[in-house]
Amino acid sequence: DDDPFTCLDDPPDPLDPNPDPIPADCDPKIIAFFDAVITDAEQDPAESYDSSDHGSHVAGIAAGTGGGQTDPSTGLRYIGAAPGAFLINILSCCDGDIEDIMQGAQWAIDNKDRQWDGGHGIDILTSSLGEQQFEIHVDNDGNSAWSRQMDMVVEAGIITTLSAGNEFGGATLAGCNTIDSPGDARLPVTVASLDKDLSLAIYSSRGYTSDLRVKPDVATIGSNIMAPDAATKDGYTSKSGTSMATPLMAGIAALMMQANPDMTPTEFKDIIGAHSIEREIALLDDPGFNDCSLLESRPDNEFGYGQADPVAFVEAAGSIDRSLNVSMDVVTLQEIGNESYIAGTASGAAPGTGLVEVKVGGGEWQGAADLSKNGDWASWRIKLDPHEQSGNTTIYARLVMSDDSISPVDARRVILIDEMSAVGAAVGLVSIGSYVFFIPFVMILALLGYIMINERWDRKFLSALSSSDGEDGEFDIRAYSPARIPEVLRAGRRSWKEGNSLTESTMRRFVSLCVLYVAQGLPSGFTYVAFVAYLVDNGASPEQIAILFATIALPWTFKFIWGPMIDLIRFPAYGIRRPWILFAQTGMVVSLSTLLFVPDLNASIGLVTILLFVHNLFSSLQDVSVDALAVDVLEPHEVAKANGFMFAAKRGGIIFGGAVLGMLVVPFGIKSAIMVQLPVLLLIMLMPLFLRERPGDRLFPWSKPEEGQEDLWWTQEEESEEDPEAEIALPWDGDEDPRFNRARWVATNLYRDNVSLPAALLWVSIVALLIGGAFAILHLVSTNATYGAIGGPFLLFTKVSFALTALLLIAEWLGVSLPDVPNPFFFMSRSSKRNVSSTAYYIVQGFSTRSSFLLIFLCLLAELYLFTDPIVVDIFINEASWSQTKYNVTMGGIVIAFMMLGQIIGGIIGDKFGVREVAMVGFTFLALANAGMALLSDYWTNTAVMTTYLCARSIVNGIAWICIIAVAMRLTFSKAGGTQFTAYMSMFNLSAVFAYLFAGEMIQRFDYTTSLYIGAALTLFTVILLWFIDPDEVDRVLEGRFGDGEDEFDGDFGERPEAWYEEDEAVVTST
Repeated sequence: DDDPFTCLDDPPDPLDPNPDPIPADCDPKIIAFFDAVITDAEQDPAESYDSSDHGSHVAGIAAGTGGGQTDPSTGLRYIGAAPGAFLINILSCCDGDIEDIMQGAQWAIDNKDRQWDGGHGIDILTSSLGEQQFEIHVDNDGNSAWSRQMDMVVEAGIITTLSAGNEFGGATLAGCNTIDSPGDARLPVTVASLDKDLSLAIYSSRGYTSDLRVKPDVATIGSNIMAPDAATKDGYTSKSGTSMATPLMAGIAALMMQANPDMTPTEFKDIIGAHSIEREIALLDDPGFNDCSLLESRPDNEFGYGQADPVAFVEAAGSIDRSLNVSMDVVTLQEIGNESYIAGTASGAAPGTGLVEVKVGGGEWQGAADLSKNGDWASWRIKLDPHEQSGNTTIYARLVMSDDSISPVDARRVILIDEMSAVGAAVGLVSIGSYVFFIPFVMILALLGYIMINERWDRKFLSALSSSDGEDGEFDIRAYSPARIPEVLRAGRRSWKEGNSLTESTMRRFVSLCVLYVAQGLPSGFTYVAFVAYLVDNGASPEQIAILFATIALPWTFKFIWGPMIDLIRFPAYGIRRPWILFAQTGMVVSLSTLLFVPDLNASIGLVTILLFVHNLFSSLQDVSVDALAVDVLEPHEVAKANGFMFAAKRGGIIFGGAVLGMLVVPFGIKSAIMVQLPVLLLIMLMPLFLRERPGDRLFPWSKPEEGQEDLWWTQEEESEEDPEAEIALPWDGDEDPRFNRARWVATNLYRDNVSLPAALLWVSIVALLIGGAFAILHLVSTNATYGAIGGPFLLFTKVSFALTALLLIAEWLGVSLPDVPNPFFFMSRSSKRNVSSTAYYIVQGFSTRSSFLLIFLCLLAELYLFTDPIVVDIFINEASWSQTKYNVTMGGIVIAFMMLGQIIGGIIGDKFGVREVAMVGFTFLALANAGMALLSDYWTNTAVMTTYLCARSIVNGIAWICIIAVAMRLTFSKAGGTQFTAYMSMFNLSAVFAYLFAGEMIQRFDYTTSLYIGAALTLFTVILLWFIDPDEVDRVLEGRFGDGEDEFDGDFGERPEAWYEEDEAVVTST
């Protein structure tokens, strides 16, 4: 053969019971030969020989190709464990001594990284030699020169398997201390032998070692093994011993190396420890009554970690990801009852990815429920299936990110008992009956009835129905007939043409805001779903994904900065909010398009993270700008309906960005999905580009004012800016309303040349906080420690100065006279300080009405019931036996669709009957729906019932929440719309954070049913606070829309004077 080292590109499948023999040109199998006995030198591999018949037999077990005779009874071939592996023969027996064996091992160390023809080095060393002596050992402590030499082989990075020895550990009185040297070595894997019936062979040596270490490490079949017979040309013979079991384990190691060429000896041993099939110790089962593991659990002194599982070993070797970790809250030999819950923690998974799986013994892997607040498996739980047999077993847990990324397995030996699980009986947990919900629920119903009677909701509802139904005031179903769709479209077209600006046309307002809200959802769906899925599928590590998630979420915390900024910096000639929306959308398009110029997105994950950070920076700015635009242009009677359609449109954008664009990634690539998204964003951008907010707004700098629009309010403002000496009335001049004292304090201490000491210190503190925060963000994004070092002193100063400011404010409130100091913003021009102080005045004024102030507390309490979310997930995964995929599809598909429907319905009925009223009723029913999860405990396993429940609850949820958002928008002062509405939304988010923070504490204290009832009761807080809130207060007090003399809310929401925007209607119902 001209090229003796060529071989098959596709080696035979080791699991095939009768593969085709490997062709002759795959020989010689032996690619190197070192003679440590006679010549002490490397020889031609063609001259390799076996000094007895032992080496040939061992080599055939590890890597035999099956080219010889077949089994006469079955016709099957005798295939080694790794038939495609190459061999190196180190001849050190049996004409030599231990010194020769050690010399051969050292030669392996010296030549580990040598590349023989074909590019092969030394990956695995197996030795079936031992110092056999039938006596009690006193020196098998791993310290012999031979054993230490084998430890050195492992330390060099070579996987090493050693035989345990054949001193008949099951028959002799000394059986429990019969491990031979070098099998007592600390680092190699020592292999015991099993009979064909998988029982421990009687001859297989056992631990302890003389220094009381547990040995062996693993057991595999070593009895009656057919392998090449050196006395014949192509025959096979049967041998038994740990000498046969050891090369079988070495062959398995070769398959594992093929699956993971980077596997280290430590990882090899860890896999054996985690994935071996645990074997039970049979007491008094040996002739010598040598039960060597009475004090051991796992590993034990007979089977080690257990019986080798080749398939599990290979699967684990090719998938272990050291960046992932999983741990079970289970102690060794813990008693586990039937249908027990197993909980644990995990780390390394990016939010929304991965799956924790658990299995018992040799059973199937089962998916756990993710109870973490971020969806990253930081906490999880699973309910085990009923077991058929009690006794010792092992429970395994792993975190699976993909087929190529799996955490090391956490294995715990436990004792299965026949009794039902104590956890299932809620032992140690507080259990409270349904009265914990129904008592406050009945009280809320009574309160709601009182409010309905006292505020004459009947008049309001009847008035609302009569204003939109048939001529006789009766409900007219024909108004909702699909046959009226063309008529509705024509009416919409007429409405669009009613005016050229958003304030003039209802249709323009609704369509424009819905389209802009689609643009809000697109980046979220694309970034968090489609793009992350692409990175995970292409090998991005969980740490990289986690950093990506943290970085792209960071810009959304800037919304509290964007709000005051867009309220302060205005270009009124082109619209109050329109320039900011166009600027934000331009930034979104440019930042997204730059991704197309990155050659390999997955390889440049750091750059991609920065670009997506910038993209979400502009996306969050657009979010605040569009919300502010909605506050500005929506009429009070259409806020709820508009919000219903707007938030449904946002959901649609998320679905399009995540699901639709995600489907394009696999067949066409991620850049194709980006190229589809870009024109969509550009088309959306055309909407604000060619629409005016108000009559007379310029579209472009070169646009001329329309006829009759020369004296608009903004042209007068521009003229005043050009004349800094002109006397301009300040917003707080002449305002003596005590409700706005704080607003006047803030404004005057920003505008005057000399300000109070606490105010000056407060302004300096805020500036220091912004500077320190900016450097902290730069440090987080760039991981440059310099930024953190610069920002640290600013943040430290902020803490001290805020504390000092609080003390000074208390002193000032107590009447202590404090000196005035120069304004820290002395460098600003008079007009700039006027703008800043006026904006600050409007912002504080917006929060100064009673309803606005109370709404802050409502926002902080509204989502406390969300602590039950992890419980609901656990119920569906573990009690209802839903898979994680089924739950995600149901919640992310069907339930979302019904929630969108609920939002639209809630908007329509909210505008008709009043957002406060519908919100109160909606949250009352939402509380009942939340309690419904506990009430339906007998039906948790009924998929149809639970799916129906989820859909019904999502509709109620959509109705209630869209109306509470409409209340927040109604209570937002238009001159501070960017800041105030953003603050309300941030408070809602903070409420959810609080809920998740005490979720773990609630779960540890109360059983699931009680927790669900408590969560339902917490939902009722919103109803109570809505009782004291007047959604018209900002319109009446600050906007001046509902007439004078109504500064105080009198509790009667039934009727009010004619609204400023209404012309023909005699009765105006509260919204």
